[in-house]
Amino acid sequence: MPVLAARGVELAWTERGEGPPALLVHETAASAEVWDEVAADLSASARAIAYDRRGWGSSSAPDDYRRTTVEEQSEDAAALIESLDAGPAALCAAGVGAVIALDLVLRRPELVSGAVLIEPPLLQLLPTATEALSDDRLRLETVVGEGGNVIDLYLSGGLPALGAGVTRVPERIAAQARERPSSVIAELGLPAGWRMPLPRLAGAERPSLIVVSQSTPPLLRAAAEALAGRLAESSLREVDSGRQAPHVGAPAMIAALVTDQL
Repeated sequence: MPVLAARGVELAWTERGEGPPALLVHETAASAEVWDEVAADLSASARAIAYDRRGWGSSSAPDDYRRTTVEEQSEDAAALIESLDAGPAALCAAGVGAVIALDLVLRRPELVSGAVLIEPPLLQLLPTATEALSDDRLRLETVVGEGGNVIDLYLSGGLPALGAGVTRVPERIAAQARERPSSVIAELGLPAGWRMPLPRLAGAERPSLIVVSQSTPPLLRAAAEALAGRLAESSLREVDSGRQAPHVGAPAMIAALVTDQL
């Protein structure tokens, strides 16, 4: 697995196929492995690059890793794209990864040809989400105060706002979160901490598809719809992925959508 030394960490990635590049960005409590089937389908038409974000999989994290930002994460992605020297990349990203990809679309459009954003958890677009986020913070405080396990709470779906959709990541992949608790903690509330550039949303220069499925949690669906109403050059697409996340349950469809963004 190749490794890039960038911005104080080492980023590991895999790639398949030849052609224009497509960068796959995973959610919290996952790794590049979650994209295996998408990358296999995509490799027929693109250079499919799936990387472990800082703190996940085979990538490293800074010492005493407790906090990160969307901008820090998107600069990691930018460094990887630039190191490949293959021209603008199509982005395909899920969960928190979709917010990271969106930041790259808005701040570094020269590196992006288009994006597929799967269930971006931008709950700050929803006034109705305030209560749900507050409830999650109370649950966290209670568990910490009682000496409980925050990671178990997160992975079990006990944080329906801060961890929306996490139970739809395959258990064999999500299980690594138990070995990387600091990475989970560092990313809790990450989208809410993003200073969303609303004027830039309206002036986005690259096309985006915002993807949901029948099993998308209501809060995530509402956030996706709200983003589609604000993000220029975007459209909302629903795929049939059963009870799984779109990129897990419908990899061939996701690969086809990414191919359209190359």
